[in-house]
Amino acid sequence: MGWTEASTIQRSLLEWAEEAGWERLQGDDLPRDEHDVIVEDWAREALLTLNPELVYDPESADLVLHELNQAVLDAHNGLVAANERLTVMLRGDHSFTTIDGRHVPRRLIDFKDLDNNRFTVADEVTVNGATKPRRFDIVYYVNGFPLVVAETKTPVKHQISWVNAAKDLHDVYEEEYPNFFATNVFNVATEGLELRMAPIRAVPDPDSEIWAPWGSTSDDPKTVTGPARVERAARLLLRPETILPILKDLVMFRHARDASEVDIKFLPRYPQFEAALAIQAKVLAGRPGGLIWHHQGSGKTELMAFAAARLLRDDAVTEKFGSAPTVIVIADRKDLVRQTAEMFETAGMPRMSVPRNRRELHALLRSGEPGVVITTVHKFAEAGHLNNRSNIVVLVDEAHRSQEGKFGDAWRAAVPNAKFFGATGTAIEDKDRSTFKLFGDPDDPDFVMSRYTPEQSIADGFTKPVIVEGRSVGFNLDKEALDEAFDELAAEEGLDEEEKVFLSGKASHIETILSNPERVTVVCADIVDHFLTYVAPLGQKAQVVAYNQRLVIAYTRAIEAELERRAAVMPDGRLREVGVVMHVADSKETPKEHKKYLLTPEQEEALKRRFKKVDDPMSFIVVTAKWMTGFNAPIEGVLYLDKPAKDTNLFQTITRPNRPWKNPVTGQRKDFGRVVDYIGLARAIGKAVVGPKVKDDEEDELNVTDASKLAGKFVTDLTRLLHLFDGIDTSDSSFESLAEAHERIPEGGAQRTEFIETYVALQTVWEFLDPHPMLRPFKGQYFWLAKVYESIRPKDVSKTFLWTRLGAKTTDLIHGHMTDVGVKSMPSKTVTLDAAGLALVKKIAEQLKLSERQTPESKSDDVYQEVLDSIEARLRRRLADTESPAYRSLAERIEKLRAKAIENVEDSLAFLEEALKIAQDVVAADRAAEQGDQGALDRLADPKRGALTQIVAENTPPGLHKIVPDIVSRIDSIVVEVAYAGWSASDAGDKRVRRELRSVLKEYSLPIKGELFDRTYEYVRENY
Repeated sequence: MGWTEASTIQRSLLEWAEEAGWERLQGDDLPRDEHDVIVEDWAREALLTLNPELVYDPESADLVLHELNQAVLDAHNGLVAANERLTVMLRGDHSFTTIDGRHVPRRLIDFKDLDNNRFTVADEVTVNGATKPRRFDIVYYVNGFPLVVAETKTPVKHQISWVNAAKDLHDVYEEEYPNFFATNVFNVATEGLELRMAPIRAVPDPDSEIWAPWGSTSDDPKTVTGPARVERAARLLLRPETILPILKDLVMFRHARDASEVDIKFLPRYPQFEAALAIQAKVLAGRPGGLIWHHQGSGKTELMAFAAARLLRDDAVTEKFGSAPTVIVIADRKDLVRQTAEMFETAGMPRMSVPRNRRELHALLRSGEPGVVITTVHKFAEAGHLNNRSNIVVLVDEAHRSQEGKFGDAWRAAVPNAKFFGATGTAIEDKDRSTFKLFGDPDDPDFVMSRYTPEQSIADGFTKPVIVEGRSVGFNLDKEALDEAFDELAAEEGLDEEEKVFLSGKASHIETILSNPERVTVVCADIVDHFLTYVAPLGQKAQVVAYNQRLVIAYTRAIEAELERRAAVMPDGRLREVGVVMHVADSKETPKEHKKYLLTPEQEEALKRRFKKVDDPMSFIVVTAKWMTGFNAPIEGVLYLDKPAKDTNLFQTITRPNRPWKNPVTGQRKDFGRVVDYIGLARAIGKAVVGPKVKDDEEDELNVTDASKLAGKFVTDLTRLLHLFDGIDTSDSSFESLAEAHERIPEGGAQRTEFIETYVALQTVWEFLDPHPMLRPFKGQYFWLAKVYESIRPKDVSKTFLWTRLGAKTTDLIHGHMTDVGVKSMPSKTVTLDAAGLALVKKIAEQLKLSERQTPESKSDDVYQEVLDSIEARLRRRLADTESPAYRSLAERIEKLRAKAIENVEDSLAFLEEALKIAQDVVAADRAAEQGDQGALDRLADPKRGALTQIVAENTPPGLHKIVPDIVSRIDSIVVEVAYAGWSASDAGDKRVRRELRSVLKEYSLPIKGELFDRTYEYVRENY
């Protein structure tokens, strides 16, 4: 029996579900009609069990079920809104109407005692009633409500992946049967090699961070991979102990702020899920707090919201302290406060307050009201003592910064008996400060309650690796001349020795070097060149970090000038812009040129929104302190660093570009973030990335890679890949070479898998580094491997997303080779030839063996006619002696070229190149006639057919050469029939020609991919 999804991963998911406590049924055995979403008998049973008063009020119970079913049907009017409404109902937060008009909350699921629920997993569940019946692979029911839908695919076909399963869910099932997903907590897609989960209406994509993997922070991403990771994920995720806590507390919704946005459902990632539950457990255990050390960019702000919701909605926390808790979420920026607050707008969430000022915050905390308070650290200044309650929980985002100085002391003094939890990506450990000791619980290993490393984050796709490209900005300094000039200045100004020492000390500061106008110009020119070459084609933006405010302005002006000089425009023609963000004091001492960049909070937020939009010309942001840390703009693809920094500040700075991002126009995703280092911080960067090691066996190298090392990795991987094809000439692009390559990587074999996986990784590095000079020697071998991959590449995923991944770069490459586009005036038939034109004329003369006095170069009044006359004179002598079709064909070509010369000589070089081809063919015809080579004469008689014959003959396996003329005739007749003027510029025309060409090759059992097709198609495109 062949492997299918039913016999592999689908069966395993069902077995794992049974082991986790789910009752297993066939879809057809469920007590439901195929039109029903909810298994109403089970839902009614749970409703009466959990709300015993309804046993004696069946009409009110009917009203509950009726309202549930109405909410399910409303999914046809908007799935996300219906899902939010039903989430509130399933949590028990909704008040249902009774038969006598009262509004009473009802419990539909027992979240405290899981044994009081019915857990059922069913496979092949059919739903009917829309366009056509659909069958869901696996559905996980709790008390009759379908909470999880899992779509599975076979793991043994390269062209099938979890993305195909996700596309079925998103593009088909949710579109046709949105009502079935109204009660959905999340969906699962897997082919057995990867498992991903996502909320409803999550667009599938191979690199999507929304379709997220599941796992455990205790797992090593290097060892727990493939099927082992799938089993681990399924056993952890698809169990009641995970699904129900997510439903009860950790599902959130962000509502659209305007017509350009849509409502979005949020789910926790597994590190956030683990940490949120761990915080709750510590609070219940009476511990003082804990440290969450998660990689920069992996979602700590969202974690704060999930943890707060879990604490505030947990009755056990209220019971422990005798009253509902107050959860204070402290951020160090206003935008993080707003972002966190937006997640609490979900219906049914606990009471939320966002104090506008210190006075409101202090009053709120003194009152002791339960709920969540979201605020910045700065509002605790001068707070003093506010509240002694022990049921206050403080969640601190960016804990390494908030702990410092007076602000850290202030909020600890304000609520001294609170539980303090800190989240950071850059824990600090030095002689003066320790994030571990300040937030860490001594009971936790190494004072860390939750650790999510950069390796784990990158392996999961939640963040991207950072590539550091070093730059050497050198200069020469004539020290002796400088000393002489300084002595002259000191003498003129009458400086004493102390004053000279002071001046020389100030002058030797790094700012002196960095502010050199020539250096500024050179660095900014390099910045713009790098940006336009590597970053702009991908639709990404850039951040520039300068030494101080004066240099911020200098860099801004230099970059603007360079952009203007290079006419660097957006796709719509608007010139790219440069923004500035820095602290500017609104005082009379502030320099006038600085005041231009004084922004209100609203203006700064507007600038940030512009920077994040792919179609906005705001392409660069220049900063010196602001936005170096805590700034989250996934569109930022590169950070240009020309300012010394160290330790945590440096680490946060260089991780700005590590956020995943998808270009909304092209669909292309970010593979790497870039940092271009002009200041020489390679060693400091390495130290910052390693951070404080709380374990001796922690690795020193994390996720920052030098570009040269990446190029070295490319060469290593290329060599490893070429070993699969030892003995095959990679410069040979024939059909035989391709056939031999296929034999080395048979379908279904381990070699094929190794080839695909290694090549895809190789391709990513090539696309990122190209045009790195280190790649040039390997270009031929890489392109040969690319052709092999193209001939066997997975059909669905790679074909669907090839343009998504490489479209922007490919388009930019084409545009980059479209030069001198514009309106040309009609040139005179009499022109003055340039050097290239004269060289072509001489070649024509050499071909025809014309004497110097006959060379057209000697007559400038009508060069074109002279050239044709010279060729025709040679041809005329042959035409008088023979009726060969070859000579008649050559004569027709001359007449066509003569007409072109008379009517429209727009491109003299193209004209002369065609004339040279004819001259060469005239000479070839003479030689063929003298040698009696009729085949050569036939090819010259019909250049198209002749060239096609040669291409097909060169690429046809032995034994088929006798039918080459038949193949060529068939191609010629088909192409002539389907091609039309301008067909190659039309997508439909191009597709039709390709399709018909493949059909001809297929008729003769020839490969429809590879060298034969490629060369034949290119020749047809050029000549038909």
